[in-house]
Amino acid sequence: MSVSGMKKQFHKASQLLNERLMGAEGTKLDEDFLKMEKTVAVMNVLLGELMSRTTELLQPNPAYRAKLSMLSTVSRIRGQARTVGYPQTEGMLGKCMLFYGQELGPASEFGGALTDVGGALQKVGQAKDVLDVGIKRTFIDPLQGLQQSEMKQIKYQLKKVNGQRLDFDYKKRRRGKVSTESVQLAWDKFMTSKELAERSMFVLLDRDVDLIRPLAALIASLLDFHRNAQRMLLDLQSDLQQRPVTPVRFQRLPLVFFLSKKFQSFQPASVIKTSELLLNQPCCRAIFSFTSKRDDELDFSEGEVIILTGQVDGDWYEGTLGERSGLLPVSYVEVLVPLPLP
Repeated sequence: MSVSGMKKQFHKASQLLNERLMGAEGTKLDEDFLKMEKTVAVMNVLLGELMSRTTELLQPNPAYRAKLSMLSTVSRIRGQARTVGYPQTEGMLGKCMLFYGQELGPASEFGGALTDVGGALQKVGQAKDVLDVGIKRTFIDPLQGLQQSEMKQIKYQLKKVNGQRLDFDYKKRRRGKVSTESVQLAWDKFMTSKELAERSMFVLLDRDVDLIRPLAALIASLLDFHRNAQRMLLDLQSDLQQRPVTPVRFQRLPLVFFLSKKFQSFQPASVIKTSELLLNQPCCRAIFSFTSKRDDELDFSEGEVIILTGQVDGDWYEGTLGERSGLLPVSYVEVLVPLPLP
């Protein structure tokens, strides 16, 4: 920066300090100019917020957005054109369902349904990728172009207007020490900058109707996506409703098989062998311990397996435990193999 440029910056800083601290009054801009300046400032913030929120709508996971931005930057530095797409949640869920549907195999009705749903969700995810590209091209890019061209230029012009005003006010305040020609030149520069900024702001605000077009494109893209997603899901729902509702019956195994497996899980080998022998004839397992009160009753402990030899009535069985025989209460035991019908 030249010496004259440094002096000019010092004069501007001196005037600004004088206005802020000493309460000096600078040259007032007209109301129309200030109103346009305020509207342009709102639009500048608005454009940034719209682009940010639209990106969040399309790509809600901030960690993935940061990762994609980093990968894109690295690719540009390396001169690569490779781009990584945002992992759509519908596609990720669909991939999970497809994997487990294939794991269950074609014999499983549930596996087949999972495969169908997974395929449909992956298509929804692909439709969302198309939505991302479409909204970026028809909505985000136009707004970004406006912010980086016209808005950026207006911001620079407004900054220049403020600088020229400070320079003029400083020289006007020092009238007598500064030549009249210098004051007039500062005024002319201030007015020229003001007119340029005013014209640019007027053109921008006069064409704000043009911003409706990308807004309409945003809604059209969202409608197309939701219509396509609805169609895919309705087709899927119809396919699921046409699937058989009768469950596939697996071959039934005898109750004795399951009971013997259950006993094997917690009994020692000697008891398992005895239990397997007992389960080949009518028997029961004690669910409570019982102490006899009469000579013809049989004592037993919880968990013991008793051979059934008969039934006296609805309350008493006859049974054998080891070398002992007697009556046992029906409510104290669980029948494993029932007595043969009379």
